[in-house]
Amino acid sequence: MTFQLYPDQADLVSRVRSAMARNKWVLLQAATGSGKTAMSLDMINGAVKKGKRAIFTVPRKELLAQTIETVERFDIPFGVISPNYAANPFAPIQIAMTPTLARRLDKTTAPDVIFIDECHFGGAELERIIDWAKASGSYGVGLSATPMKNNGKGMGDWYGHMECGLPPSDLIAAGRLSQYRYYGPSSPDLSALPTSDGNYVQKHLSAFMEQEAAIIGDAVRTYRDTAAGKLCVVFATSRKHAGLIQQEFQDQGIDAQTIDGTMGKDDRKRIVMGFARREYTVLINVQLLTFGFDLSQAAGMDVRIEALSDMCPRKSLPMQLQVWGRALRAGDDPTVMLDHSNNWREHGFPDSPRVWKLQNSKTRGQQGDRNEPERQCSIADGGCGFVHRPAPACPNCGFVYPVQSRMIDEVDGDLQEIDRSAAEAARVAARQEQGRAETLADLIALAKRTGKNPRWAEHVWAARQKKRAG
Repeated sequence: MTFQLYPDQADLVSRVRSAMARNKWVLLQAATGSGKTAMSLDMINGAVKKGKRAIFTVPRKELLAQTIETVERFDIPFGVISPNYAANPFAPIQIAMTPTLARRLDKTTAPDVIFIDECHFGGAELERIIDWAKASGSYGVGLSATPMKNNGKGMGDWYGHMECGLPPSDLIAAGRLSQYRYYGPSSPDLSALPTSDGNYVQKHLSAFMEQEAAIIGDAVRTYRDTAAGKLCVVFATSRKHAGLIQQEFQDQGIDAQTIDGTMGKDDRKRIVMGFARREYTVLINVQLLTFGFDLSQAAGMDVRIEALSDMCPRKSLPMQLQVWGRALRAGDDPTVMLDHSNNWREHGFPDSPRVWKLQNSKTRGQQGDRNEPERQCSIADGGCGFVHRPAPACPNCGFVYPVQSRMIDEVDGDLQEIDRSAAEAARVAARQEQGRAETLADLIALAKRTGKNPRWAEHVWAARQKKRAG
């Protein structure tokens, strides 16, 4: 099988190769679903023809299996560095699980070039691999749709140059990614939840969302009203949360299954295959189907995720874009995205314009920043909850928006109409006021004036002290 790259893919590969003449370590940024694996295999194939050796690393077992299946379609001999796979150390290409490779560096011959899939994801193990490869003189290519660490920091400490592919908006317009319809029917108050390293603290987030029975019920009703019969992946915060969601779906007559990383390989395969065959239309996952999951590839058939129900709030932009990417594989009908976590308010839309930078910005929000406003059709005023770019009327249901000066009005837990300009001005003013609060007492007073949970002030103060100490 030969490589047939799209013109934009071939151009990106050419730019990366040219950049490697000046920078031994280059990051290839391309949107989820744009074909990063195919582009890297094209480069690997070229290196092998020149007598070079390559290693392709992946962070998770599901990605390992998908990569192996992809490489098997091409006439390239390879070995696998991972438990439960027979080793072939003489093959010019090695596909490696990151944790396994990190443990076997002393037994592994350094490659001429190493490709690091999902290069934004990885801690000490990945850093050890990169240090080892650089010390050995290897070239390196990082692959990522979201080249920013979860804490908001850039990746310039690992890569000297970055080349970017087409943005999601162009790929959607070209039909290579799916059009989508976006709804935001729920509004959990997350102001009291603590954050760490750029995201919510997991145990606090899980405990909070497990208690949100109204949102769980709303998720089922919204799926039934907007995406009934569509293959829908639900993102939950914990196994307990997933179980509560599954029970609610089943209580309302909609068959649903759960999948998580504690299950064995055969069980996960069986569940994914049942979903792909529409034996059930709702699949609830816990931190599993985030990175690189492709339903058609995993199931070996022409099928895709048709709807996404997001019940996991996130501060991390890279994590959010990865989640959205699971449901953007091209299809005949627009993907239905149901955001029950306010994530659209934090991060914008899946295809909002973003500028990626290798070096750290002065503020977290400057990297991958989105600068496009949004609007939501008011449920309380008779609308449908559809989230869209600014327009005088909802493009989904035709509801004509009244002219209002208020920013946000919330009644009975429903998201109301948003005046984007007022909301943006209020957001800036609120951040400035928070910055002027110099003591814990000032923050507590601010929380009281603005209706925030008092614990918000404690979390902000603790984060400040930690930053000053570090």
